[in-house]
Amino acid sequence: MQQKISFRRKLMTAVLCVTVPLIVLLFVSNFYSIHVFNDKLAESNQRSMDYHAERIEDGLEAVDEFLTGVMVTSVDFRTLSGGATQLNAYLASYSLFSQLKAAMPAYEDLGALFIYSVPSATERDMFTEEFSYAEKTEIQAFVREAVAEDLYSYGMQWRHMEIGGASYLFRFYGGRGTYLVAMVPLEQLGDTSRLRLEQEAVALFSDLDNQPLTAVDFVEESGIDLNGDYSGYFFSGSSPRYMIVGRDIAGTDCRVVLAVGEHGYFGALDVQQSVFFILSVLALVLIPLILWGMTRSILRPVDEIRGTMEQIRAGKLDAKAGSRTNIREFSEMNETFNTMMEQIKDLKIESYESELDKQKAELRYLQLQIRPHFFLNCLKSLYALAEAGKYDRIQKMILAVSKHIRYIFQDSMELVPLSRELDHIRNYIEMQGGSSQYAPVCRIEADERLLSMMIPPLSLQTFVENSVKHDYSPDHPLEIDVRAAVLQSGGETFADLTVSDNGSGFPESVIQEINDPQSSVYAQHHVGINNIKKRMELIYGEGVLYAFFNRDVGSVSEVLIPIDPKALPEKPEKKEKEEDT
Repeated sequence: MQQKISFRRKLMTAVLCVTVPLIVLLFVSNFYSIHVFNDKLAESNQRSMDYHAERIEDGLEAVDEFLTGVMVTSVDFRTLSGGATQLNAYLASYSLFSQLKAAMPAYEDLGALFIYSVPSATERDMFTEEFSYAEKTEIQAFVREAVAEDLYSYGMQWRHMEIGGASYLFRFYGGRGTYLVAMVPLEQLGDTSRLRLEQEAVALFSDLDNQPLTAVDFVEESGIDLNGDYSGYFFSGSSPRYMIVGRDIAGTDCRVVLAVGEHGYFGALDVQQSVFFILSVLALVLIPLILWGMTRSILRPVDEIRGTMEQIRAGKLDAKAGSRTNIREFSEMNETFNTMMEQIKDLKIESYESELDKQKAELRYLQLQIRPHFFLNCLKSLYALAEAGKYDRIQKMILAVSKHIRYIFQDSMELVPLSRELDHIRNYIEMQGGSSQYAPVCRIEADERLLSMMIPPLSLQTFVENSVKHDYSPDHPLEIDVRAAVLQSGGETFADLTVSDNGSGFPESVIQEINDPQSSVYAQHHVGINNIKKRMELIYGEGVLYAFFNRDVGSVSEVLIPIDPKALPEKPEKKEKEEDT
């Protein structure tokens, strides 16, 4: 037999066996993993920075090749260098300007191109759209001065210059007072959108003395010192710190630097942060294992019990909690739960049978209350006919009464189709015609979809009998209308059963009593109506609605029974309608 162990002991043992070795392993391997991770991160950042620097170098080299070719091969450039006449200088500068303007969009890093010739007294320039008028003026003044004083030569390659608080790279092509000048904004070269870095990073430029040329505010605010060993990587800055990698840009006097935020990197954690990080990693590592253990030892038994409860809620009282667990507490709980459910099932069956017997007894009693009421009325009618000597009418009436008695003496627990109840009403009216000098007229109108609807026997006939009994008058013929229709109201569907007449109507005291839901079911008066209400309640529940009221002429008795519209047959083209029964 499998030994049962304590749930608490099993849970604690499983947790300690998993967590203690992992905690030791993580603490031992943490320092090594931090070092390896930082090396790989630096290598990745260096590759990204190299890619960025190579793209810049390729762009500058392309500009060099283009403008060097123009300088060497262009007749217009040689014309300007030789000190041409004003007209020739204008034509040569215009032709050269058009050539440069057409080619400039192909070099996306370029910010401006200049044509300056002191011998020919010619100045032309072109800027990209992002420069303001003030910026253009300052840059033009710098180039004009540099050309006039021959401060730059072709062999100096690209040189940085700060103008108006912004840094630019300049390259002069030519000599002896005639130059083609290219200008590249360093801020534009610092765009890192192509690098697809997953971390926060800033690309900036510094001179070879490690003084920032771009992103100066960022460097100062972050407390970054750019003096470091660029053969590898180093960390600098206040919180947060940044990993710094960089390299010189070939053909320039600048260095491109990539500062990558330390957020989320192992190497950026101090002692306290490292402890929290280790605890977080430990929790993440342990969660799957703890869940596996809890699922196997705890959650699976709990889920089995919950599943059993869901089956019981759905009405499957035979469902039992599983016993596939070696935890003593769960095993005992399952046994207790199953025992309790057996007891509840037995009690529910007993209660249901008791309630069913009670309802059957009430229905039988109510049905027996109605039957003497009919018998007395029939005997009075036969007595009146015998007194008058109308024996042929007595014969017809006896046949009608026999049908009537056969109908009311059926099993009181059986429901009858509405069509059979309507046939009984026709027979009852025929019976009344044989015992009265002025026979009542009864019109029946019923929706054919309701003819198969099951209702308690004598449900409508009782209302018809009340009209005959209380509203008969020798002054005018009694007219009774019986109607059965489908009514939709407030999203619900009802079978609307109505009996109305042209008699004197209900007395006000009677209307108040029979419309009161608290009126006594077994009252001495109005036994028939009260019995109908009680039987309807036992069969259909509290959803049945009643309405008893008077019209200008006569009274109306109405019963609304809730029905399922999906259970109705398709609506026929015409209703069943009978006149003057």
